[in-house]
Amino acid sequence: MSEGKIKKIEDLGISSTIVNKLREAGYKTLEALAAANVNELATVVGIPLPTAQRIVNQAREALGLKFKTALELKKERLGVKKITTGSRNLDNLLGGGVEVKTITEFFGEYGTGKCFSGDTKVLYIDNGVNEEPIEYMYEKYRRLFNEVEYDHGYLVRLEGVYVLTVINNELSIVRADGIYREVVRDIYEVKLDSGLELLVTPNHPVLTYRGGSLRWCLARELDRGVTVVGVEGVEDLIKHVDLGDAHQGRLNELGSLSHHIIQSVRRVRYDDYVYDLVVPSTHYFISPEGLILHNTQLCHQLSVNVQLPLEKGGLGGRALYVDSEGTFRWERIEAMARGVGIDPDKAMENIIYIRAINSDHQIAIIDEIMELIPKENIRLIVVDSVTGHFRAEYPGRENLAVRQQKLNRHLHQLNRIADMYDVAVVVTNQVMARPDVFYGDPTQAVGGHVLAHAPGVRVQLRRSRGNRRIARIVDAPHLPEGEAVFAITEVGIRDVEE
Repeated sequence: MSEGKIKKIEDLGISSTIVNKLREAGYKTLEALAAANVNELATVVGIPLPTAQRIVNQAREALGLKFKTALELKKERLGVKKITTGSRNLDNLLGGGVEVKTITEFFGEYGTGKCFSGDTKVLYIDNGVNEEPIEYMYEKYRRLFNEVEYDHGYLVRLEGVYVLTVINNELSIVRADGIYREVVRDIYEVKLDSGLELLVTPNHPVLTYRGGSLRWCLARELDRGVTVVGVEGVEDLIKHVDLGDAHQGRLNELGSLSHHIIQSVRRVRYDDYVYDLVVPSTHYFISPEGLILHNTQLCHQLSVNVQLPLEKGGLGGRALYVDSEGTFRWERIEAMARGVGIDPDKAMENIIYIRAINSDHQIAIIDEIMELIPKENIRLIVVDSVTGHFRAEYPGRENLAVRQQKLNRHLHQLNRIADMYDVAVVVTNQVMARPDVFYGDPTQAVGGHVLAHAPGVRVQLRRSRGNRRIARIVDAPHLPEGEAVFAITEVGIRDVEE
């Protein structure tokens, strides 16, 4: 059998009857057959075990999955394609970018980057609905849970605290994991015609309306006359919240937007604490006045960059985005696409999105995409986050074994697909506190040993000053240990401007 000439299961030389049975059972591609369990294939299709073994072997041989020398493997690895992150520093840390044929995991305390002055009012829910300056909220929970040193400031971890956000055009409630504070030298004072005033850090993203569309703009780039957009009627809606249903998330269909015209913008000396709510599921929340405060994600950038041609660091393909926590934001895709010279609508057409509603659905999605990958030219699969549903559905030690078994199966699915289909798989992961750690980083990625050994590359992200983030290689057999600093800008992931 000549490797590379066989493209379809019909070319394997098996009878049309068996081909039809294979297709009916869901084995429609060579990759699906090569990844199949022989015993399962024989049972599901209804063929003898030796026949099933022969078919699987033929498919694997056709795809080049055979014994090879280390030199042959080296030559293959040198040809592995990679997706640029948008930051040369981060690309160098990853050995040239996010590579195909493997899983790359990003985890960490994703700071929201929305640092603002201590007297800024926040709306949050614990045992009741609260509206108060964020510095009061910080002190309240610091007395309950204490604060720990974190990056350039301090962090208070939260339990049972929720904030408002927008998910899929619905006003919803999500969990807040912590409050962060640090001292900054300068801050931007933004005054609006509605009487509202924002005191925010220079790289604080603000949702604006420009040129007939919504756009995120950094505070330092705002001008007089620009329209800032928010959500109308937040205070009225929150009055009707049933606290017993807070965990369910959905509150109401999103109503009309509010518009505020900027009257003045100026940079002022501050030399005091700014505060930041850590909201891992959406990375932004809504203030009592309805203003939407936002950040970005690396997965969005990769979903855009994979569409670039090879010479520009892409793979000329599409992305599949599996969203388990409602974190996908079209606004960021639009801004990032413009930043790399891609038409925003074309960029969004090339990202296939699906929301995973629970862990079983998440597993089923990956089971079903084998036929979709070659048909739709998918070169990147994003699962954001990979552990969220598993962690929520199987709490406690008594459920740990079941959770780890399901998670293990899911990760092996992703590994097989990455290798068979020559695609890059990127997963994000949550972190949890380790109370036994008194020195160093008290957080570790969720998932235990199962997740620790599945990805080919594990990268920890942590927050630094302003819009900077620090990436650290935690585990990668082919990469040296190291760190890289990159920046989150209005147009996406970039290198830090010195």
